[in-house]
Amino acid sequence: MNKLKVKQSVRTALLLYAILIGISGIIMFSVLLLWVIPKDQIPIVVVPLSAMALFLFGSCAIALILRMKFFRKQEIPHDQ
Repeated sequence: MNKLKVKQSVRTALLLYAILIGISGIIMFSVLLLWVIPKDQIPIVVVPLSAMALFLFGSCAIALILRMKFFRKQEIPHDQ
């Protein structure tokens, strides 16, 4: 398999991971805070929710940083 195609695939996978996990995390935390967790228990669960959010959105940030640092988009020469 071509090395360029592998790089493009990994680059696309990292971007899709960041987008999909980020959106699903936002939806999950919104549902948890609005409908699942009673309003009087929110101060009790704020630390575990913060840890979950840090892990979830931190992994998205790491995926984007890896994509930026190691999988830079290269110029493809145009055939003439």
